[in-house]
Amino acid sequence: MATSRSSSSSRAWSSGGDGEDYSSPVRYRVRPQDYEPAVNCNCGRKAARWISWSNDNPGRRYLKCAFARSGGCDFWEWYEDNMTTPFIAELLVDLRDVARKLKKENKDLKAQIGEAHARANAQIEVEGQFAVQVARNADLVGRVNKLEKERVVFMFVILVCGDGDRVNL
Repeated sequence: MATSRSSSSSRAWSSGGDGEDYSSPVRYRVRPQDYEPAVNCNCGRKAARWISWSNDNPGRRYLKCAFARSGGCDFWEWYEDNMTTPFIAELLVDLRDVARKLKKENKDLKAQIGEAHARANAQIEVEGQFAVQVARNADLVGRVNKLEKERVVFMFVILVCGDGDRVNL
């Protein structure tokens, strides 16, 4: 087994500073600590086994201190020799890129759905307010019509009871 202290393939974090996604494109079927025989890191703890998704070593497994990001040691080594052919490595990189693209597209679509739901809820709110205003308007139109009829009746009463020459209909 080859040992190294630093490698671009050992990126187990979600994204690098350059915005590139270094996370695993697929879920691990075996948890990082579920392997035998155990290999201990420099801290004396069982090292975690991860899968490299770099362009140089796609699909190749390696060991790293499970606590490297929170005060552990800098232990790192390949778990197995690289037995991937150039064709398979290229295929794995292409599949990784497609999986990441689809994950990003799915995330973007979910965000768009969330925005659409927010707009739909706002539209429903506006329609509710509009319905209230339409009902108020109908009530006011009814009151205006009633008052108009009362005005005509009062004008008629004034015309009959009073001086009709001064009444302006």
